[in-house]
Amino acid sequence: MCYPAVMKILALSLITLCFILVSSACQRSTHPAIVTPADPIPSSPEKLLLGTLPVPAYGQSFAAAYRQIAGYASFVPVWGKPSPFYEMAGDLSGDWGKVFVAEYIRSNNMFPIIHLSFIGTGMTLASPPGIAAPFLDSPAWRQAYKKAALDVTRTSRPLYLSLGNEVNRWYEKYGIADGNHNGFQHYVSLYEEIYDAVKALSPHTIVFCTFAREIVSENREADLTALQLFNRDKLDILVLTSYPHAVREINRPSDIPDDYYSRLINYLPDKNLGFSEVAWPSLGTFGGETAQAEFLRTLCGHLTRDQGVKLRLLGWPWLHDIDNNDFTGLIRRDGTPKLAYSVWKEISPTGDGTTGNK
Repeated sequence: MCYPAVMKILALSLITLCFILVSSACQRSTHPAIVTPADPIPSSPEKLLLGTLPVPAYGQSFAAAYRQIAGYASFVPVWGKPSPFYEMAGDLSGDWGKVFVAEYIRSNNMFPIIHLSFIGTGMTLASPPGIAAPFLDSPAWRQAYKKAALDVTRTSRPLYLSLGNEVNRWYEKYGIADGNHNGFQHYVSLYEEIYDAVKALSPHTIVFCTFAREIVSENREADLTALQLFNRDKLDILVLTSYPHAVREINRPSDIPDDYYSRLINYLPDKNLGFSEVAWPSLGTFGGETAQAEFLRTLCGHLTRDQGVKLRLLGWPWLHDIDNNDFTGLIRRDGTPKLAYSVWKEISPTGDGTTGNK
């Protein structure tokens, strides 16, 4: 074989190799690596998982409050500092996230439920600076919200990710009329688009948005017909916020209709139910500590499981009362446990001081 022929063969081989390398790089860029949640998937998917925000008692450190509840809780809701959706990924990957998520939550064998929200002050659209005239149907705003969700998925690798909080409140205000740039239908389409993108990136992440069971400020039940607008296959779990004592006709746990929660399953048959926030206050007007404890016990039995509801998540808003005018916590501000805290420990996954989802 002559020398020019050998050189030609070598040149063709190099070109072929470069083509393979470039093609491989292109495939990697268009097919991102699959993300695995940093939090362990519960070994028993039917087990009830409890969670709360560990607001400290007076004089107690955050670290101590998180350690205190870790024996009787599996998850902690995470809203960032609180952070707007467009800053959430940065806060989770920064110093705040290293302390509150990595150290306080995950190092205590709990997992975070990451919440993003598109709803701003006064039921307006939260938006990053620089987007002119943002609306739910604005391409730039939709891309920003989608990017935030994917960035959070990559940086924090959550097992549970909420793409909107109490979204039916937006439905009640803006409706679904044609031509309405903030119509709820635009959120539904964006939610389902982001759902697909998150699942492609992290197939095991449980994706959902939350719905308000009550409109607390108006002392009434919320309109939940918005549930009909969603593809049921793209809500991994039905998650509610619920403060039933806010409804005008409900003053004691016994006033809550038997089907108060189970009737919602008619919209999403066979779907698991969770509460990101649910509470009854220990205020005397609503029956005091006895009624608060009764509600918690009833919530896990008569109002859900006895009605055929598959209850999977139960999030109490916070551990200790925030101040002397708050009656929501399971423990008083001075550190004195309420009756409901004893019930909480009884219904925790093991009831013996260790969480049962690990």
